[in-house]
Amino acid sequence: MPLHAPSLPLKPLAKTMAAAAPAPRVGRPPRLSTQAIIAAALEIGLDKVSFKQLAARLEVNVATIYRYVRNRSELLRLAAFQLTLGRRLPDQEHAHWSQLAMRYAEEMFESFMKEPELVAELLKGSIGPHVEMDVLDQFLGAMSRYGFSPEEGLLLHRAIGTFTIGAATGVIAVRARQAAGTPWHVEIRRTLIERADSDLPYVRQAMSEYLNFDEWHWLLPLHQLLAGIAAERGEELPTPQGRLARFFVAAPKPQPAPRIAKDGAG
Repeated sequence: MPLHAPSLPLKPLAKTMAAAAPAPRVGRPPRLSTQAIIAAALEIGLDKVSFKQLAARLEVNVATIYRYVRNRSELLRLAAFQLTLGRRLPDQEHAHWSQLAMRYAEEMFESFMKEPELVAELLKGSIGPHVEMDVLDQFLGAMSRYGFSPEEGLLLHRAIGTFTIGAATGVIAVRARQAAGTPWHVEIRRTLIERADSDLPYVRQAMSEYLNFDEWHWLLPLHQLLAGIAAERGEELPTPQGRLARFFVAAPKPQPAPRIAKDGAG
């Protein structure tokens, strides 16, 4: 005779299981760490992150965040360090040194565009040089393989930083005007209209180029700087590639002069 399991009422069983389930954990999650806080801050965006937002995203109290990070300035410094460590030189063993330097500059610029708050913190002196040490040493080591002394590599690194920080500051300002509803090119045209026709004669001559704003325009003068360094080393730079290539438009080929008959007829 087959045995039948006794039927159990579903509702009481569900209540029993619910009662046996552990209560949700209150307080700090077991995996909360400074690294998790930095990752959450980068996801939110350093230009707008607050400790209240961090607490909500990580599901903790605001006071818990302060156990790991003392204030917003420290959070930005830690985030800057994280971004700096993530900015690696391109893995191209046979690339020319100038291509490595150019790509490094592009990645630094992209970091600033992704987190504009870092530029503001740099200008305030809140981010010290310690955040660059690891990547700087890597850069100097890479340049040494091309015959650069540490001192020469350091000068090159500083030049790249000057270009990228200056360019990032200008582009961030242009984007901010755009976001505020006052586009940069509109302000420029309005300024010219408000001034006498005889004012700003040289700016007016260069106006078409002035308004042709490109966020990557700084790559061209950086390339010229690298060309000067290469010339001192008895080298020539390779053909521009990537974003830089678009600034090198081939000049139109000269057209042959029209043939003129001896009697002067066309």
